[in-house]
Amino acid sequence: MTLANAFNRVVTIPRVAIALLVLLGLVLFRDSLDPTAYYQSKSFVPPTAPIPASEAVSPNATIVTAPSLHASTCLNAPGADKVFVLLKTGATELYSKLPTHLLTLFKCTPHYMLFSDLEQTYSGFPIHDALAPVSQDIRDRHENFELYRKLLQYQREGQDVGLLRGDTGWNLDKWKFLPMLFQSFEEAPEEIEWFVMIEADTSVSWNNLLLWLGTMKGATKPYYMGAQNVIGDTTFAHGGSGVIISWQAARQLQAVRGKEGKEAYDKRWEILTAESCCGDEVIARALLEANVPLKPSWPVIQGETVATLDWTASHWCSVAITWHHVAPIELDALWQFQTQWVDTHGWETPYLYRDVYEHFIDRHVSVNRSSWNNLSQDKKFIAPHLAEGLDEDLTIMSDWEQRSVESEDACAAACDKMRDWGCLQWMFSPGRCYVGRVMRFGKSDEREEEHWASGWMGDRIAEFKKEFEGCKPKWKGVGG
Repeated sequence: MTLANAFNRVVTIPRVAIALLVLLGLVLFRDSLDPTAYYQSKSFVPPTAPIPASEAVSPNATIVTAPSLHASTCLNAPGADKVFVLLKTGATELYSKLPTHLLTLFKCTPHYMLFSDLEQTYSGFPIHDALAPVSQDIRDRHENFELYRKLLQYQREGQDVGLLRGDTGWNLDKWKFLPMLFQSFEEAPEEIEWFVMIEADTSVSWNNLLLWLGTMKGATKPYYMGAQNVIGDTTFAHGGSGVIISWQAARQLQAVRGKEGKEAYDKRWEILTAESCCGDEVIARALLEANVPLKPSWPVIQGETVATLDWTASHWCSVAITWHHVAPIELDALWQFQTQWVDTHGWETPYLYRDVYEHFIDRHVSVNRSSWNNLSQDKKFIAPHLAEGLDEDLTIMSDWEQRSVESEDACAAACDKMRDWGCLQWMFSPGRCYVGRVMRFGKSDEREEEHWASGWMGDRIAEFKKEFEGCKPKWKGVGG
């Protein structure tokens, strides 16, 4: 062995040792900076007595975690077997929106049908063509069916129907409502008492829905319920918020159709659908013809998201059942919240909007947020050089109101002065100060051209919450 080789072998061991010591030091230094790092990287178990060798888990054993109460019982939750859920979607959005529903709500619904504007199978789940019952002549020639014909062409050619996504789907959508209802009536088993129609961006609380429907007699009384909306002389249930129809209401609707004759009835309502803007409005008119008017159910059934909802006295103590315009990630978060709720409280206890607020919103409104639009809109202070049309003249207002458009702090100070007016939140952009007397969370505007700073009056929100402590669940809609 040469002297050089001997030297190299001698210094190799210290180098390795030094490297290991440095690495160990970095790990310890990291944990000293972040006390949670250790517990995030390992399963932390409080110290216990040593486990006897006879009870030690084999390194090759499969560890089975007991399912949650919600997961193990949701299919058999009280009343679940009496509900038939209809989900309405479109072929161009199916692959992005349907999977989350299949992994959440439809794991718990014994009876359901999935409707689209194209018959297909998704991962073994049959997707029904809601438009198949529409007259062939209309499907072949009507301008509203241009997308439908294109979808069929793409399906025949094996092309990606997602490429056809666009606004034309709205014109086609209104034709789905009545046909899918009648298809569901024909497929539903005898024990069904309720039909619940939702859309691909609707979130449903399965627990609260079952408890709510359990307070009524769907088998014997004609109920048509949802978030009330008005077009012309028609008051109807907004489709995206969820439409609920009892079995008795369905029977009355079918009776009218049967008496007139299915072919004649369907032909007449196709003409009326062509003239209408919206399928949910068509359903309301058809049910009213069968002597089933709308039973208003807002805010129990409603069409906002957690971020856009106005957290007022109207909502706070009401049972929360539906949300609309919900992205898949939000739908999943709401489902996880429901799962945790049932695991803690069981299937007999509803959660209220108050509980949703406490879980999702409360901790986030304790500080001001930059690049955030909290949807304050009840009063607007706008600098003269930015004012338009009906904007109020800032120059004739008080000094503190005029200063509100100069800085974030000045805008917050203006809201602070407006206690008697009821100011709960504010948002500022140079030259603009908007204030609100209802609490909303809003959303990030980092990707928008205009950026806002937002804040909330924590003491006043606390006063509002205290006013409703211990309130009892409200099951009825306003005017219902």
